[in-house]
Amino acid sequence: MNTLPEIEKAILSLPPRETEKLFERLSAFVKAPFGVAEAAAAYTAELRAPMSFEEYMQFEERSTTKHEYLAGRVFAMSGVTKRHNRIAGRLYCACASHLKGGPCEPYMSDVKVRLQVGKDTCVYYPDMMVVCGPHQEEDRYVADPKLIVEVLSDSTARTDRHEKRIHYAWIRALEEYVIVAQEFAEVTIFRRDESWQPAVLGSLDAMLELRSIGLTVSLAQVYEGEW
Repeated sequence: MNTLPEIEKAILSLPPRETEKLFERLSAFVKAPFGVAEAAAAYTAELRAPMSFEEYMQFEERSTTKHEYLAGRVFAMSGVTKRHNRIAGRLYCACASHLKGGPCEPYMSDVKVRLQVGKDTCVYYPDMMVVCGPHQEEDRYVADPKLIVEVLSDSTARTDRHEKRIHYAWIRALEEYVIVAQEFAEVTIFRRDESWQPAVLGSLDAMLELRSIGLTVSLAQVYEGEW
């Protein structure tokens, strides 16, 4: 293995316990815990001691700003553009209509997803996700989405393409991770059954196949009226 994509593919194909061991070994070389490698303009770290997960949840309930949580560190989220919101909304509406009356339910960006990356707890606010199966008692977050969608922005593109892509793969129920550009027509799909290798759609004529929920939509529908 000589390239980063080859290394990432090998890591993502490891059993969860072996991946956990790898993260433990890598942690010995890194003093800081895993976190969002993003500019300060996008994520502003709170100047306080590391929080436990429960402390973060209590802090978030009182906060007027949404924060993401990475291994004890808390980061304020930046706002989104109207185009970002429209694109995410179209995908949500398409999924909600398709899934109506079934066992799966879509959620927008106000709902958190909690996951474990090795021994670290992380909490994100995906732009959209779909959860299937019986209703969970926990009402503050979900832990088992089948589909996650993130709409890119200048401030979060690096996080969505790298940190979140790798972290989301730790969610055992997750089958697809979809990244949607907002400045031009491009959608990238990562699927568990394809070893999380990217499939890129770059034309308004292309069809986005969300196999995890049995829905196909055109990129023209996703980007309707944007250009």
